[in-house]
Amino acid sequence: MNNEIYFYAIVLLVMYGYFYVEARNHEKNLRKLLLRIHVNGTRGKSSVTRLIAAGLGAGGYKVFGKTTGTEAKMIFPDGSEQYINRRGPANIIENIRVIKQAVACGANAIVIECMAINPELQKFCESRLIKSHIGVITNIRADHEDVMGDSIESIAASISNTIPEKGKLVTTREARKLLEPVAGGMEIIAVDVEQLDATYLQGFGYEIIPDNVAIALMVCELAGVDSAIAIDGMRKATPDAGNLTITELTIGNKRVAIVNALAANDPESTLWLWNHRMQLEGRVVVLLNCRSDRQYRTVKLCEMLSAVHKGSFIVAGDQDFASSLLKRLYGGSGEVYCLSDNPKFSELEHIIEQWSEDRIIIFAAGNMKGLPQEFMGKLNGG
Repeated sequence: MNNEIYFYAIVLLVMYGYFYVEARNHEKNLRKLLLRIHVNGTRGKSSVTRLIAAGLGAGGYKVFGKTTGTEAKMIFPDGSEQYINRRGPANIIENIRVIKQAVACGANAIVIECMAINPELQKFCESRLIKSHIGVITNIRADHEDVMGDSIESIAASISNTIPEKGKLVTTREARKLLEPVAGGMEIIAVDVEQLDATYLQGFGYEIIPDNVAIALMVCELAGVDSAIAIDGMRKATPDAGNLTITELTIGNKRVAIVNALAANDPESTLWLWNHRMQLEGRVVVLLNCRSDRQYRTVKLCEMLSAVHKGSFIVAGDQDFASSLLKRLYGGSGEVYCLSDNPKFSELEHIIEQWSEDRIIIFAAGNMKGLPQEFMGKLNGG
């Protein structure tokens, strides 16, 4: 019995010693980084992370970035990128390894997208792992209500956990109103996109959200980078894989435009893109990909989309649940097509070929998870 007690005592001491050394080394690595930026929010985190990293890089910083949204990637100071290989589910502790790698490759600044949803884990990421000088909250919208709460105020309180204790927070005017009651007097800088020089929104080779550019420019300004220099770097940045794309295809004798809004998987963001990007002429069809483990979100998306779109739906993923819900919302009169569990793009082509119109606009929404790579490649014009 005594031998067992000694054994477990030794194991505990070894584990304590290991984590103590790891913690000390991590603190040393953090001190080697002149600038640490933590990006949180409901939507746009990956895009803003890339914009900030590119702007700071143009201003002379050696920037290491990390995105965790559509694609989990490390972005090195030379602009090269590498997928983050994970064994099992994502774990916030990987930030220790990521920051170690940032220091090893000579970075003096990091821009890290928040990967936590749980409020306590968001707090741990900020207060123990990143300790940012500048925090960013892109926006606050209804999403992940099962974890962050079912009101916009509770979601704001959850996201506020990444506000730096001794730094500054950059956000939008709308988000600041929600954050001020829970920010504990911390400094909040709100950008006003209406005051942004319109020329700064030009010259991008991909779709951009004005708020994202305004936030990134403010962060660069706080870091001492001139806006003209920063925006030049941002225009050269590689867009995130989750960026909205509009792809023109020919299917049979029909011209088809595919608006890929799959990354904007909450109702408010999806509605914003619908209102701002669906100005194309032709037969409009919604392609809705739903996750079986996100049925609450499916309900909200179906309710929102059925209110603004009275045409056809094509559903994938959790298609039985989504199709029955849409038919009920339409009173049984809605035209709803279902794709298979592991759909090929040819299935979508077959449906399109049935329609008489020669101009079709497909608005792809919901979630990109579960759609095969070949299917996603076709949606993006590949």
